[in-house]
Amino acid sequence: MPPELNLPNIQKLIIDYMKLFIGNLSYDTTEFEVKDLFEPYGTILEFARPIDRETGRPRGFAFVTLADAEVGLKAIEELDGKSVAGRKLKVNEAEERSRPPVRRFSNNNDDVTEQSAPRVDDRPTDKRGKKVVYKSI
Repeated sequence: MPPELNLPNIQKLIIDYMKLFIGNLSYDTTEFEVKDLFEPYGTILEFARPIDRETGRPRGFAFVTLADAEVGLKAIEELDGKSVAGRKLKVNEAEERSRPPVRRFSNNNDDVTEQSAPRVDDRPTDKRGKKVVYKSI
């Protein structure tokens, strides 16, 4: 086995990465410009720039995963607040997305299941007994 692929090095690669959130990006900032900002900080394992479903344009943020957590902290320190395309970047460690809690309910057999609770239409009714329809503003 080559020395660079020994077990401690593999474990370091698996454990010692850092995913960064880069916010307040201009819509005109390209993927290459963002990657160029982070390349001096080491190997970029992953890059993600979400696209807006409605407009097809990149959203105002991105995620970069760096291979080394220490270097990631240095990147946060040096790039947070840096002006790129006339906007001050917000760079910090990405947080895991929280998922809504699974609602537990039991059916007639007292079987507790983990699934979506049944929808209940509890809207008020008008004078004719029809459900009130709310209009968006």
